[in-house]
Amino acid sequence: MGKVFATVSGKGGVGKSSVTAGLGIALAQKGKRVLLVDMDEGLRCLDLLLGVDKTAVFDLSDILSGKAIEDAVYPCAYKEGLFLVPAPAKTGLIVNDALRSFATSVKGMFDIVIFDFPAGINEEQYLSLPEDTLFLTVAIPDPVSVRDAAAISDVLYSKNLEARLIINRFKYKLKRKLRFKNVDEIIDTATLRLIGIVPESDEIALFSLKKKLPKRSRAFKAFSRITDRLEGVGKPLPKAKKI
Repeated sequence: MGKVFATVSGKGGVGKSSVTAGLGIALAQKGKRVLLVDMDEGLRCLDLLLGVDKTAVFDLSDILSGKAIEDAVYPCAYKEGLFLVPAPAKTGLIVNDALRSFATSVKGMFDIVIFDFPAGINEEQYLSLPEDTLFLTVAIPDPVSVRDAAAISDVLYSKNLEARLIINRFKYKLKRKLRFKNVDEIIDTATLRLIGIVPESDEIALFSLKKKLPKRSRAFKAFSRITDRLEGVGKPLPKAKKI
């Protein structure tokens, strides 16, 4: 059986879907068969990021309504081993009972499955995923984002759901201008264990246009370190200047 992860955030606009795509690419680079599931009904974006928007016909709601899973799983042409199930274009189409069955099925079909949730608290859908799902809460070094990450943390821990923190859009030169003195203060405020930090990056900003993430970029290296940790491989955090 494969491993299941879920990317979540309290605040929108923190780059959660870009993080999801980056993790998927890094895992596929390691030879894993990776499925990304876009859960953001009505506001989907992973199909654009991964370049399948022009070929996708069916989406998650079609699978949940009875269509074969294979009909709505689309390969990402530029990265072998990476696949996507797009989110529905309309809202209110994800049924939790059907989602639970779907999640169990794809866990047995892929090495890694990542559910990319919309911003906010989606408690009932969280509980529809397998019990061993690891929730990856994405936040940026901003007081509102980190406070919202703490709110997500409270919900997840109240339901005995395991969670970790990914700090996105980290920029060393700005850290002294922010409210937080250091990374430890962000971790303490979010009340989540850290699993990785992703730098502010032009490569990520241009990802939707170029449809690639250079292996030598600091962003790809950050995603690779996170995926190593997700696979149980210990990776020390670089010094802040080198993230």
